[in-house]
Amino acid sequence: MAIQVKQKDGRKYQVDGSGITSLKRDYIVIQDSMMGADGEAESFSGVPAIGSAHPNFSGLYVQSYDVQEGTGKDKNVLTVTVNYGPKTTETSGTGSDAVTCQVEEWGWDEGTDERELTAGVDGTPVLNSAGDPFESVPKVSVPAPVFTKVMKFASRQTGWAAAHCKVNGSAVTIGGREYPIGSLLCTVAEKRIIGNVDWKYQYTVRLRFKSNPVKIAGADSVTDIGWDVAVTDAGMRELVEGEKKLIRVVDKETGKMCTVTSATLLDGEGAKLDDGDDPYNFRFQAYERATFPSWFYSEPSLAEEGLT
Repeated sequence: MAIQVKQKDGRKYQVDGSGITSLKRDYIVIQDSMMGADGEAESFSGVPAIGSAHPNFSGLYVQSYDVQEGTGKDKNVLTVTVNYGPKTTETSGTGSDAVTCQVEEWGWDEGTDERELTAGVDGTPVLNSAGDPFESVPKVSVPAPVFTKVMKFASRQTGWAAAHCKVNGSAVTIGGREYPIGSLLCTVAEKRIIGNVDWKYQYTVRLRFKSNPVKIAGADSVTDIGWDVAVTDAGMRELVEGEKKLIRVVDKETGKMCTVTSATLLDGEGAKLDDGDDPYNFRFQAYERATFPSWFYSEPSLAEEGLT
């Protein structure tokens, strides 16, 4: 038990454009007995408690102590440094998704990806000069920004694996912008934190955005299919009365019927596409869809950080 507590002179604090962001206060704590060899004290009567607010500066709270024990005859004299800073915990997510954590990072980073170019930005089909599909579909580099949220928790979280390596099954709003179904590919990394009495697990959520506008199934308008894949219907065989047969066309030089020697556009029903018609694009779902909990992407509030 402490028999005397006195605040020392020589305060330390940090100031930026928003004001005082952190400070330290030292207290001399004289105990009525020395601490045992294996009995370090974690709280001190007369010293501001961890989690308590600073009496003068709103938004600053006691986050931790640094404790220095004296030596020799002063072994019962402790120097306790009280570390003040912004509130470190927040409630991420809404409703049943709400979780208590410490947010370390939130925001977007630039990134790029490749996608097969089946249509231009206006929906014009990408074909060769003869109106046929390319043997190898052209690819183009496209922006693929990555959203990252890093959080620390006091205990292991459950349910996150259900969204790992899947795309969003419903629209998601991040920072006021809505991202449509299938446009965000999610990965989650779990890490055990060693030696921290408050936080035991760290989770890093990454959501990679992808835009892939294309005309699907002969539609007149362009659809953004996100992480789904568009495949142009083409081949060297067509269905004739339920049987697969090599496609035959009139040779422009000889005027005789001959089989094609490269892939030809099909109409989505197994028949050769009529000249001049737009290609028929199939849409395939490349990733499973899942509902992302709102704590994956919710923005830390300024009030929780003590910045309002």
